[in-house]
Amino acid sequence: MLLIDSRVWLLGIICCLLGGGIRAEEFAVIKGKIGGKVPAREVQLMIVENGVPVKYAGTTIAGNGSFAFMFQPAEAGFYYLYDGKEYHRMYIKAGDEIHFQGIDGDWKQVDITGEENRLLEQWKEMKRSLKMDTRTDAYGAYFPRFDSVRLEVDRWSQETVIRDSLFQKQLKETIEFDLLYDFISYIAKNQQSYESEEQQSAYYRQLIGRFPVEDDRILQQPYGMQLLRKYFNYKRTFVIREGEYSFDDWLAEIGSPLLKAEFVLAEIDTVSFGRFCDYEQKYFPLMQNEEQRLRLCQYRGRPHSTLRKGERASNFIFPDTTGHYRSMADFRGKYKFIDLWATWCAPCKAEIPYLQQLEAEFQGKEIEFISISIDKNRKKWKDYVRKHQLGGVQLWAGDWSYLPEELHVGSIPRFILIDKEGNWVDTEAFRPSNPALKKLLKNLLKK
Repeated sequence: MLLIDSRVWLLGIICCLLGGGIRAEEFAVIKGKIGGKVPAREVQLMIVENGVPVKYAGTTIAGNGSFAFMFQPAEAGFYYLYDGKEYHRMYIKAGDEIHFQGIDGDWKQVDITGEENRLLEQWKEMKRSLKMDTRTDAYGAYFPRFDSVRLEVDRWSQETVIRDSLFQKQLKETIEFDLLYDFISYIAKNQQSYESEEQQSAYYRQLIGRFPVEDDRILQQPYGMQLLRKYFNYKRTFVIREGEYSFDDWLAEIGSPLLKAEFVLAEIDTVSFGRFCDYEQKYFPLMQNEEQRLRLCQYRGRPHSTLRKGERASNFIFPDTTGHYRSMADFRGKYKFIDLWATWCAPCKAEIPYLQQLEAEFQGKEIEFISISIDKNRKKWKDYVRKHQLGGVQLWAGDWSYLPEELHVGSIPRFILIDKEGNWVDTEAFRPSNPALKKLLKNLLKK
């Protein structure tokens, strides 16, 4: 997401408003004043994407502690103020103007705007009683306090009439997950022994057998991924103890395929290039849509291959003409000759007849000829493949940027050779038109 300096952003919005292009009531305004022992320098406006908080905008705090945001909400929903310590949830729709006062991470709305924020503030006050002073409060005192808050919330929910049925559902889910997160956070941080008071809690017994959320709703909460980590790490330490409880066991407890895929993406193994490739190959089938597949394959923190002969090669994963994703790991046990090309590249097309000759000559041998197109127009590529009856394995990358960064592909055609085990033979191999390539392939296949 593109982040824009809030002062420039506000100035641009004001200019648009003055120009008459956009109505003022389409915008929301958040403003307030912040103070405390160590005042924050910036306040951030956050949204939630896939169970994690994401910065939507940020603004520096003036010398007197004041700040302001003005923005156009895409739709009515939850946003969060963050000062580096705490997140404050609020419900915002176009036309709202919300005033805040914050002291040491404790945010309060002044002149509360709307029924939704009034109810959120009431829930916040009820939840406040869950906070424990670990210096004076006994560990076990939390559980009757937790049960009391749950009963209070149940009564409150039954007595409260909410006109907006969608918000009523959102509020119910928010309370459900806030309670679950608070409970797991408390026992994960404070439990000291394997046999202690939490096991007497009916709520604990209800949730500890298997991760208690069967769908993907926690992806709408800013602590969604954090909740998963805390739950499984707690269970490994205090429930499974010495038994085997691997990441795959964690995934097996997650009922929602979408949530499972997001957890895989949140826990990507980047210790080494080899580990990343193994992780990518193993969990790629769990991805539920193209956006998730791209996030896994194009992960920004992905370690890079060293490109040296004999070192682990990149595991290119791209769709074929039917949309089915193929990876180099699918061809383990064979050499992989890769052609990076495009329909608009004349030198690339000039190599196709020579490539087809090699495909025919080495048919049935332990080598696979794989062409990866960087055409942006998928239909144009598919039409070309069909019209010219191109053989081998035809894959579509769609753009230069989706190729492994470490290859530094600055021009095409580019030819790459990978061995049977998935290691580099040559990252800049001979062209099919060069007789040296046929000789090299024959020698490799003799080994």
